[in-house]
Parts: sequence; C-alpha cells; structure tokens
Amino acid sequence: MIRSIKIIVPTLNSYLILPKLVDSLKNQTWKAWQVLFVDGNSNSRHKEWLRDVCLHDPRFDFIKESKNDGGIFGAMNQGLVGLKEDEWVLFWGSDDWAFSPNALEDVIKEVNTLSCNHDLIVCSGQYIDAQSNKLIRKSYFIKNKKPKILDRKKYRSKLFLGFIPPHQTTLFNKKIFQEFSCFTQELKLAADLDYFLRASHINNLSLLVLDKNIVNMSTNGISSKQNILRFKE
Repeated sequence: MIRSIKIIVPTLNSYLILPKLVDSLKNQTWKAWQVLFVDGNSNSRHKEWLRDVCLHDPRFDFIKESKNDGGIFGAMNQGLVGLKEDEWVLFWGSDDWAFSPNALEDVIKEVNTLSCNHDLIVCSGQYIDAQSNKLIRKSYFIKNKKPKILDRKKYRSKLFLGFIPPHQTTLFNKKIFQEFSCFTQELKLAADLDYFLRASHINNLSLLVLDKNIVNMSTNGISSKQNILRFKE
C-alpha cells in the first residue's frame, strides 16, 4: 500500500515558475505528501521564496545541494537520503505540476485496491507547451485502460522497443533504491533512462502500469531543449 509520497524537486533560480507546482499540490484532495526542494546554489530571491513556502506549510522543506552532488540527478540522489520505510518517491521538475486536484488520490486509490507490492508504478502524464499552455502530447508507457502488471521479462522487452517511462510519471518504491541506490551523475540528461535500464536487471522486478494521469510536464525543461545531447548520452 501507499501511505505517503515524497516528491523531490531540484531547483535553481526557478521561483517564478514554482508556484504552479506548489499550488497544484496544496489543492490535492489526498494530503499525505511531502515535498523536498534540493536547491543548487540559487540567488537570494529564490532562497527567500523557498523559505517563505516552507515556513507557511510544513509539508514543504528545502536543502542546499552538496558540492559532491551536481546537476539535476545529483540533486535527486541527495533527496533520497533519509527516506522513511513506507515512503514512495516522485521526482518532479520545477516546471511540472499535478494533473488535477484529485490526481494523487486517483492513483493511490487504484494502487491500494490491488493489494500488490511493486518496485515501480508507472502512470500517465501530459506534455504542455510552456508558452501557449496547450497540450502537445500525452505520455504513457503502455496504452491500456486496465492496470497491467509487468514482470522483468516484459519490462525489458518494452524498453528494447523504445518505450521509456518519464521519471516524472513514475512512483519509486523505496526498496528499489536498495538495489541501485542512485542515478549516474556522469550522465547529465539521460541518467533516468540509465536507471530504468539498470533496474531491468532486478530478478524479481515488478512494475505496475496505470492509465492514470498524475502530472503535467512543461516542454520548457532542459531535456526538451537539449535533445541532441540526451540522444548522445
């Protein structure tokens, strides 16, 4: 069962776009979430904004990214420190936000009625144009109206065919980080793909795929801007 979710959000001088993420979570009908901002040495205005958000709602917290960690995936790794035993993890960017006020509740209810234990829960999402706020395309791992469970073999075959779940739509069970504890920081844009590939080596891997929208993802993110570099990685 999922009882709580930790949402890890790397930030860098992004206080002008973060209110959409913050407001979308405050409006959630399911309340058992926490947000950890991992900040990469932002300016004073951004840090003051983070302090103000955290002061007014204890479900928000922020830490400074350590010198040993670097970039988006280094921040994501640092956010994993101190996970509670029953916490699940979402990784969102500063320009992502919840799909709807009941997005988390819809996913949690579906998962908790299945009474199964999984390593990854892959939901759906939407890519939204940052300028016009219009839908660009929908994101799904498997187009299936009913929940679908994949074992390691089926998961690997989907990866082989080029189907890659966005990390923003994926709930990570804490125990999977005991197998592969972190993202590869040498990869600046494709460390999430690398992690999904490495996770496919877990012998008893179990993955649940839900046709439930959980997040809106802006096309203004760094991966969208640097497709060539991501492809090379």
